[in-house]
Amino acid sequence: MDSAVGAASEVAWIPKTFMTIGGAQYYIHPSPVKRYTWLWLNSWREVQGKEPSNIPLNKSITAFVPVTLLNWNKVHFTKDNFEANVAEFASKDDVWNRSFLTALVLQRSKPLRISDELLNAEFIHTGCAEPDTDLPNGPYVIQPSTGNCFAVSRLFDDPVQAFIGGGIHLQSSLNSFEWLHTTHTVAPSRLYYERTALQPLAGLRFAVKDIFDVAGLETGCGNKGYRELYPKKSFTAPCVQRLIDAGAVLVGKTKSSQFADGEDPVEWFDYLAPFNPRGDAYQKPSSSSTGSAAATAAYPWLDFALGTDTGGSTRHPAGVCGIYGTRPSFMTVSGEGVFSVTPLLDTIGLFARSSSVLKAASQVITDPSYQFLFRPKQQMKYKLICLTRAAGTGSENPYKWFRHPSNSSVLGPADDQFKSFVKRFENYLKCDRVPVTLEDLWNETGPKRQIKTLDATGNLYNIIVYSTVAKNRIDPFIADYRVENNGRMPFIDPVVKKRTDYGRTIKPSQYTEAVETAKVFSKWVTNTLLATSEGEIPIVIFPQSWGLPSYRDEPNPKVSDSSLFWTKFSTYSLSYLSGCPDYTVPIGEVPYTSKISGCEERLPISISMLSKPGMDAVLLDLLEEMEHSGVLRAPAPGSRMYPDSPLMSE
Repeated sequence: MDSAVGAASEVAWIPKTFMTIGGAQYYIHPSPVKRYTWLWLNSWREVQGKEPSNIPLNKSITAFVPVTLLNWNKVHFTKDNFEANVAEFASKDDVWNRSFLTALVLQRSKPLRISDELLNAEFIHTGCAEPDTDLPNGPYVIQPSTGNCFAVSRLFDDPVQAFIGGGIHLQSSLNSFEWLHTTHTVAPSRLYYERTALQPLAGLRFAVKDIFDVAGLETGCGNKGYRELYPKKSFTAPCVQRLIDAGAVLVGKTKSSQFADGEDPVEWFDYLAPFNPRGDAYQKPSSSSTGSAAATAAYPWLDFALGTDTGGSTRHPAGVCGIYGTRPSFMTVSGEGVFSVTPLLDTIGLFARSSSVLKAASQVITDPSYQFLFRPKQQMKYKLICLTRAAGTGSENPYKWFRHPSNSSVLGPADDQFKSFVKRFENYLKCDRVPVTLEDLWNETGPKRQIKTLDATGNLYNIIVYSTVAKNRIDPFIADYRVENNGRMPFIDPVVKKRTDYGRTIKPSQYTEAVETAKVFSKWVTNTLLATSEGEIPIVIFPQSWGLPSYRDEPNPKVSDSSLFWTKFSTYSLSYLSGCPDYTVPIGEVPYTSKISGCEERLPISISMLSKPGMDAVLLDLLEEMEHSGVLRAPAPGSRMYPDSPLMSE
């Protein structure tokens, strides 16, 4: 916000101030953006071209007065003008409310006549200020004793407990942030911003997972000892800074599971795991980008959030929380200033409820040196590959795939919704789906001399990830902590400790073999699964989330030393081992009877959408176009993705 509203010169900062206006709580920005030397009431309106005498501000009043600033460059200001602007402010902004009409200050560049019907509206003023530049429209407060005008931010509750550290404020003069020591999240008025070619994200609010460095704030990585040990950062991760430079407003940091590992809610110890807002609000939110996904799914005042995806940490949380989530093509977004699990697999992902916001933010964070592959739309020809269950009914995990065309058995209401979506999708792409059973394709074409079965790829992630993170990140942290704490060990969540203990047992030869095997699998995915004819763009889709209840109080079955990991084939490996873009796309919600509420609730269903490395722009364009054409619907925040669809009991 401070990029849009500059500070008045030679004005001292004031202590942090909070106040209630119209039933909502506000943070008063510490640096004045303007100083009024006098205000003119409308009752002394211009008569026959003569200005009234100026009325000094009341030096005896020290309290803040809520005001609304409106830039008005027309000659007349009527009641209709007033009502139209008030309606626009109310519809566009969740910070402004009618209590800011204690005074309406008209900023004008020419003589002004206020209509007779507003003559008695003594809250309408014009004024003279220093500096003599107009501020953006919106809510402010004026201190009558000084004439100083301050911007405001509204305090928002965090009922799903997605954020860590509370509200933050940008100190523009220092280009760093500071904690406001409030449990609320703080966001400035959307009216302060105007999008431009240089600032395409102006006014959009976002949060970042607490493994991204932000100047002035700690990076905690879900571990109290880590957060307390290392100093506040002096540098903001480049991908975050690009968003800020593009006008987006950083409002806070969100909780991560410990060291970005996969943990169920009952496995979090240093912090309470965020709540998934969908359904009965007691479903697992997944991990590790848990807070970013939960916040995006819960709050209308948050537009998007940053997470990371090494083995599914953006895609799966997005699926169970019913929002868009991206794993972009590998190496297209800088990971500098971000806690790294392994540089071989890490990517920076985004969460959003709107495909347009997803596209705009993705374009900004993409490294300028990387160019998305783009083809004119009229030349695009698609190959839609649907991964299906085997023709029989004996598939080991039928919830991985779509129903095979020859199979009439239905796995609940999600199956029918998937079928309906695929039909709409192929009609939109103007192509017929190509059903593929991955196991059959592997048996026919897989490099079985190097990788005997698909399940043989399952442990590659565990070998690569846990040996790397243990050696490069956890062990140095433990050593630093012991130096500063007289030899004491830091607390690490038990499941994370067991996995990193396993990582320390990995021999260099095992690691090297796993990396080489991953390269073989990557080549098969790119050259065989994603193979196309000349001029075709491959789109692979399969189910991401089925709307199946998974309650947050239920323990993870993989808790013993012998079953810490998933060691069989993972659908997430199609992208994390190949580097291809993989986007979670919400497509609907299905009913279930909650054991918590005892009522019928709804849970999200979503698909995964993949293409060849470099096809990010194609996928982003498709999502935006399908949403605009009605093939997809942007999910709403809250317990229901689509609250206008009735429950069965209604």
